[in-house]
Amino acid sequence: MVKKSANKEDKQDTFNKNESEKLNDKKKTNASNEKNNIKQKTLKKKYRLLVSIVIIICIIGFVWLVFSTIITEDKVKAQLIIESGIVKVKHEGSWTIAENGMDLYESDSIKTEDNSSASIILFKSSVIRLDKNSEVTIEELIREEETTVTIQQDSGRTWNTVTKISGIDNYEVQTPTTIASVRGTAFVVIVQENGSSYYGVSHGVLNVSGVSKGVIKDSIDVSGNESVFVFIDMINETLTTKPFEMDEWVIENLLKDKQFVEDFKQELYARIEEYIPALKAEYGISDQELDALLEGYILGYFDIPEDAPKWIKDLFKLS
Repeated sequence: MVKKSANKEDKQDTFNKNESEKLNDKKKTNASNEKNNIKQKTLKKKYRLLVSIVIIICIIGFVWLVFSTIITEDKVKAQLIIESGIVKVKHEGSWTIAENGMDLYESDSIKTEDNSSASIILFKSSVIRLDKNSEVTIEELIREEETTVTIQQDSGRTWNTVTKISGIDNYEVQTPTTIASVRGTAFVVIVQENGSSYYGVSHGVLNVSGVSKGVIKDSIDVSGNESVFVFIDMINETLTTKPFEMDEWVIENLLKDKQFVEDFKQELYARIEEYIPALKAEYGISDQELDALLEGYILGYFDIPEDAPKWIKDLFKLS
């Protein structure tokens, strides 16, 4: 009798254990299904948002293609804006006093002196700002199958902002000791009296090469918040980057860039105005999100602006 009772209890324990395991397995299955459902919904949401980004960029791209065609037809490739003081220009001859708003052409040289500054607007969407006592020459200014800009900087300090939306395929700065190439970034170039050159990058990537007698000695990629100094008496040394220490002039230019982009953004808003309500309604895009997308597109950021919503940053991380 005792053995039968024990066997009965063992069977009951086994039954309870099996039922408990089945229940746990069912819970795990449900949890797994729920997790998969959440994952699928998240992926669908990200896919929907990604589609909206593609559509917006396609619209912007189409609008900009039309706009860039107008620029080409107008032949306004470069324009001089005098910020302060007297600025000089050399066009097929000797130096003359420049006029505010005048068009600039390939082979033109621009020079600022004490207490003067100027900006060169390229294709209405990128800018070179000259500090006092600076001199640059527009070596190449070509818009054909590819758009190429080459700037020779002989002295002084410039701030270069090259936007993605400008359509510039090749942008190059040459100094007595360097060649730097870029597409979509913002950076400062300083040429010292002895020809040594300094580059500081705000965002994007700049490839800098040390050059001596036409021969490249070393090259390095300089990313956002980094800088490189190419010393003329150490031209054979390996190039290394250091943190980009921004002074008041650099910060002032960053603020000007912000306004430059804001003005551009407003122009784009006007051009895509009729599409905005449908995009916002269909894809659930907020004003803040659209604004961040436009700014990221103009600047060619892969690290989207700091105030962009998290989902935009996450989407770009996926790429």
